[in-house]
Amino acid sequence: MNIAIVGSGPSAFYTTQSLLREDQDIKIDIFEKLPAPFGLVRYGVAPDHQKTKNIIRLFSKYLDEENVAYFGNVNIGKDVSIELISQLYDAVIISSGASLDKELILEGDNYKNLFGSAEFVGWYNGNPLHSKLNPNFRTKNAVIIGNGNVALDCARILSKSKEELYQSDIMDYALDTLSTSAIENIYIIGRRTPKEAKFTISELREMGELKTFEPKVNYNKEDLEKILNSGELDTKVKKNIEVLLSFKSNQKKYKKKIIFKFLSSPYKIVSKNDQTHILLKKSVVKNNNIVVTNEVENIEAGIVISAIGYKVCPIDGLELDPTKNFFANKNGHIKNNIYTNGWASGASVGVIGTNKIGASLLTKKVLNEVKSKKPYASEKIKEFLKQKLIKFITKDDWKKLDKIEIDLAKENFTRAKLADLKTIFKYL
Repeated sequence: MNIAIVGSGPSAFYTTQSLLREDQDIKIDIFEKLPAPFGLVRYGVAPDHQKTKNIIRLFSKYLDEENVAYFGNVNIGKDVSIELISQLYDAVIISSGASLDKELILEGDNYKNLFGSAEFVGWYNGNPLHSKLNPNFRTKNAVIIGNGNVALDCARILSKSKEELYQSDIMDYALDTLSTSAIENIYIIGRRTPKEAKFTISELREMGELKTFEPKVNYNKEDLEKILNSGELDTKVKKNIEVLLSFKSNQKKYKKKIIFKFLSSPYKIVSKNDQTHILLKKSVVKNNNIVVTNEVENIEAGIVISAIGYKVCPIDGLELDPTKNFFANKNGHIKNNIYTNGWASGASVGVIGTNKIGASLLTKKVLNEVKSKKPYASEKIKEFLKQKLIKFITKDDWKKLDKIEIDLAKENFTRAKLADLKTIFKYL
C-alpha cells in the first residue's frame, strides 16, 4: 500500500509510527511545504525547551525507515494538486497541523508592530515563512493577548537575556534584535479569570525563574484564594492558582515586570503622536458569569502579540469546516481516499503527545477502508516534480542539512537553523 502524508509534524510522525506498526509493507511518502521536517517541534516549540524537542529523535527513527520517503519544499495544493496526490496514492492523510493565526479583531488604526504568535514564534524559530519579520523592541511596553502556553513562550523569550538562552536553538538574527530591546513591562492579557487560563504548570513556574523580570499578578489575592478553596477544582487549575498566589507574595524587586492581567478584553488600538495604545474593557464576575463593563483601561503598547489560537492553512480542493479553523471531515475522513488527523482535523489544543491516540485510531480506520491497488506512487511523483522543475529535499538531503546546522552552531547554542532557501540549496 502507498500512502501520502501531508505535513511532517507530530501528527504526521505518530501516524507514520502507527502505520509501520500495523503493516511493514506500507510505503509512506511524507510531503512538507517547508524545507526541514518536524513541523511544530522545530518551528513552534520554544528554542529554550530543548527537552521537549528531544521527540525529534523518535521522529527521525521513523524517517530513517527504508519504506519512508521525504519530499521537503513541496507545497501540496500549489506545487502539486490534492487531486493528483489522491490519484497516485492509495490513501492521503492530511497531517499539516494548524499553522495560521486566528485573526485578532480590534478597532482602530492599521498597526505595524502587531504580530500573530505563529508569525512571532516562527520568526525566532527560523521558519522561512516568517524569518523576514521585523519586530521593533525599542519600546517600554509589550502586550501579549492570550492565556495559553504560547503567550508564556513569547513573554519568556522577550524577557530572557542572551545568557539565559544558552543551550537553545534560537535564531542568531532574533538574538541580535532582542539584544536591542528596551522592554520593561510585558503584559499578558486574559479575557477570563485565572481559573480559565490554559497555562501548564511547568511553563507558568518558569516565569518565576527569570533573572531580570519579576512576575506580577493583577488579580485580588482574596479572589485567587476563593478560586483555590472553591472545591471540585481540577488539579491542573489548582496548581496554576497556587503559582499565581506565590507570584503575589514574590519578594523579588526587579525593575522589569511581567504583568498578568485577567478579565480584560482588548477592543481598540489607537496611534497618536508616535505612540500606540491598546484599550481594554474590564470585566467582572456576576453570578458565575463574566460580564464586560464600560470601564476602559489604556496601556501604551509598543509591540502587540496575539496568541489567541491557530487555524489550518487551506489546501485548494479541500473544504474547511464552518469555523474555517480546520478541514471539514467526518471522523477523520474528508472525501474519497483523503483523510485527516491532528490539529488539521479539529480544535488546535493539547500537547505534542496528544496526537498519538488520534494517529492510532485513524491508522486503523484507513487500513480498514482502503485497499492497495496503486503501485509506483513515489516514482510517479518524483517524475512529476522533476518535470515541473520543483526542487525537493530528500531525507538524505535533510540528514546533510541537519549536520551542517549542528556544525554551524555558535558556542553555547545547539544549532544554527538554515532559514533561507537559496542558502539551503547551495549546501545541497
